[in-house]
Parts: sequence; structure tokens; C-alpha cells
Amino acid sequence: MHEMAIARSIVDIAVAAAGTENARRVVRVNVLAGELRAIIPSQLILYFGLVSRDTIAEGSHLSLETAPLVGRCAGCGDEFSLKDLTLVCPVCRGQDIEMISGTELRVKDIEVE
Repeated sequence: MHEMAIARSIVDIAVAAAGTENARRVVRVNVLAGELRAIIPSQLILYFGLVSRDTIAEGSHLSLETAPLVGRCAGCGDEFSLKDLTLVCPVCRGQDIEMISGTELRVKDIEVE
């Protein structure tokens, strides 16, 4: 159910950004969410439609792009997919792994009229 809070934040960001541009309405909002956020796209889109009612974002399209979970080994520098959340480098077997993608959540851009 965290999708409702995320949708509210997205609408707030879009409406504020549109306001700074003196826009009449928000047409589209593009969002990037990491796999680890465990967002259910259909729920986020549903809640976005609900919380955008009676705002200049009402009727706008929400596009959600998912970023894969990727890690980087501090030992050898190899970057690899963390499909099974195993934090072991497939090249050198090092365990000092930094997550470089898959945890983000951000509004990429907003299209307004």
C-alpha cells in the first residue's frame, strides 16, 4: 500500500513543477523506480489517478520505468546484476558490494501544457 504515498508525492512534485512554469496542466509524468522499491505498477497508476483528481495533474499519464538491481565490487570493479540478491562478486568472489542501481525512486521529467 506504499504506492498511495508514492503517488501523492509524485503528484505534489508534478503540480509544483508545473506551477513554476505557469502551466495549465500536467500531461505526462515519467518516473524511474528501482526494482528493490517493489512497486506494483498497476497500483501506482491507480493511486496516481485518484490523488491527482482536482489538480492540474488530473487526467495526466504516469509512465513507470523500472531500474534493475545492479552492484559493483569494491575489489575488482566489476558491475553485475543482483538478480537473486547474492552480494558476492561473480568475478573475484569479493563480498564488498555497493548497490549502484535498483534502489532509486525519482521523477525523471514532466510534460506540461
